[in-house]
Order: sequence, then structure tokens, then C-alpha cells
Amino acid sequence: MIISFIDSLGNKNTLDIIPVGDIRRRVFQDIDYTSKKEFLQKFLSLYEAGEKLVLFDKNHRQLQEFYTNNNINHLDNIEGLDEDTQLLFFTSGSSGFPVGAFKTRENLESEVAVLKALVQSRITVKKVVVTVPFVHIYGVLAGILLPLSLGDIEVVVKEDFLPYEILHEIENTDTLVITTPVFIKALTKVQDSKRLDSCLFISSTGPLDEDNIAVFEAKYNTTLLQLFGSTETGGIAFKFSTSREWKPLDGVKIEQYNEKLAISSPFISEYILTKELQKIDQPFVTEDIVKLKEEGFELLGRSNKIIKIAGKRISTMAIELLLEEMEVVQKAVVIVVYKKNLLRSEQMIIYLEAEQQVVKKDIKETISKSYGVLTIPFEIKYVDKINLSAMGKKIIF
Repeated sequence: MIISFIDSLGNKNTLDIIPVGDIRRRVFQDIDYTSKKEFLQKFLSLYEAGEKLVLFDKNHRQLQEFYTNNNINHLDNIEGLDEDTQLLFFTSGSSGFPVGAFKTRENLESEVAVLKALVQSRITVKKVVVTVPFVHIYGVLAGILLPLSLGDIEVVVKEDFLPYEILHEIENTDTLVITTPVFIKALTKVQDSKRLDSCLFISSTGPLDEDNIAVFEAKYNTTLLQLFGSTETGGIAFKFSTSREWKPLDGVKIEQYNEKLAISSPFISEYILTKELQKIDQPFVTEDIVKLKEEGFELLGRSNKIIKIAGKRISTMAIELLLEEMEVVQKAVVIVVYKKNLLRSEQMIIYLEAEQQVVKKDIKETISKSYGVLTIPFEIKYVDKINLSAMGKKIIF
């Protein structure tokens, strides 16, 4: 693999990776970096040497404080981890405080082998363009380890790609593009267009609907592969184009418990880190509400991201998009909570980043006009800023 890094002036230079030898330290350390270039250089050399690494977004204030105040190597029962445990990832914290997930080399490389076979069933990769951040599990798996497994290819990376720069870099010759929903949406709005029928785009799942995908694929005559999973579980399923049905990745077994997706997989972390080290049993029951199909499942949403309005299941993401159409609302986050002491246990909390306060009646009428009469009680909380994670997820912290 040859890594070509594009600098701020548009110059492309080969990135040198300096091997550090087989160190195999017994302690976890974080990678101190200031750029994607520096991260790649450090990660690849340390990963290959067998170092134990902690990866997290250092712009996440709560996570930075947690890491500063807690020594990962001194956690209770830390000695119970598999000797092959090499990486500790953290979730984005979009649904609460970030959860840590310990991954063995086998967890990661067995998933990469499955992703490689899936990609190669579509194209013979000659070049990879990577736009994703690297500190999260999707960035490491799809953005680093997958290209590494593809052998003698060129991998092109830039600190911050602009949508038109991606098009300029892509050659219509078996190019694999590792990106995010944010970039897919942005590419639909670029004026230029080109035929990319021998290219394949990979995106993590997220705020991307069927209309976005249909417009994108028609505009560029290409194919989008979406991956569904989480930090704790690793990859779970995939789908191409506008299909609603997710198909399990090879090696992943799916079941259903109380409408929730339950999985058994070689990619699942054996231990996670919340306030303490916790062992995960399999099958692992997720918070994803699904409808099982003949070959896979239809994803209805997260348990705290689904509400029933007028008898219909509505994703809170759809409500967020609706609220953001209101003139004074910049961003909205809707969370469903359950309180047993209430007459109706289900309740919505709506976080708004807004120019001014919104009349509660107006919000109720806005939702009711689109989805039917809203009878669920809700509370409005105003925040100065709703941030976006590197993967485009909304975060309140």
C-alpha cells in the first residue's frame, strides 16, 4: 500500500511509515497527534508493532476529562482482558456519555477480511480515496485496515477534502471511496458531475435517506454500499443502494428479542468500559428496533429514537429534520425517555439550538401536521450549541 497525502497547497506526497519494531508493551497509551497525517504515521507503526492503543476524539470535552482523570491501565479487572486486546475505542456519545469498547486484533482483522471480500465482489480495487476521520472504529476499520489489506494499491488522504476535490481525485477506474453520510449529501449538491460506474462508495449508516442515495447514484451513475454497526459490536450488516433490507455480514448471526436486534459475531468486543469494565455476553442485545426479513432485517430505529404517533412508528431523526425547517431553529435533537412515575411512561425531550425560544404549541402543531395528532408529552431544552461529531452525528455535551 502506498499512502499519498495531499497537503494544504494541493501537493501530493508519499507518506513514509517508520517501523518501530515488535515492542508489545503491556500498557495502553493514547496517540498524541495534531493531524490525519501524523495519526496515520503513528498508528500504522504502533499497530504493526503490537502496541496497545487508546483512540478518542480529544475535542470531546467530557471524554478528555475522563481520560485525564483515569488511568486505563489501573482499571479494576483490567488484567482479565485477552492478551491480544490491542485497541480501545470510544463511542461518539450521541446517546449519553461515551462507552469504551476493547478490541482484539482478531476482532478487527476478521471483520476486515469480510469487508474485503464484500468489496472485491463488486470491483477490483486499484485506488482508495479516504475522507473519514481515523479516531473512531469505522475510520480505523474502513479507512486504514481495509485499504491495508487490499495490497499493492494507492491510498489517497487529505486533511479535509472538499466535495469537488473528491471528484477531482477519483479516477473512473475501480476506485473505492471511504466516506460518510455528510459527504454523500454534499456530493449531491456539487454542480459538476461525472460517470463513476466502476467506482464503489462506502458510507457508514447515519442521517442518509433513500432520496439522498437515489439522487447521488443517479447523478454519478455509481453504487453506494452502507455499513451498519456500532463501536461495541463492530460491523453487523450491509446494504447496497436504496434497499431497505440490511443483510448480515458473513459470520454475523441475527435474532430478535422484544423487537430488538440481537447478534452473535466474532467482531463483538468481549469487554466494554462504562463506569467500570463489563463483560459482554452473546447474543448481544442492541437498542435497535428491527423487523426481521427473509434474508436480514429492516431497521426501524434506536429504542430511544422511535416514538408512536397516531399508531405509526416515527423516527426521531425525521422529527429533528422537521423541527429544523422552522425558521428560528438551527439544530434539533430529540430523545425518547421512559419514566414509570408518569401517567404515560413515554416522553420526548427536545433539545434546540435556536435564535429564540419557540412556543410549545407551535412545535406540537408542526409535528401533528406531518404525522398525526401528537399526544406524547414533551419537554423543550435550549442549548447554546449542538455539536457534530467527526462522523456527522449530533452531540450534546
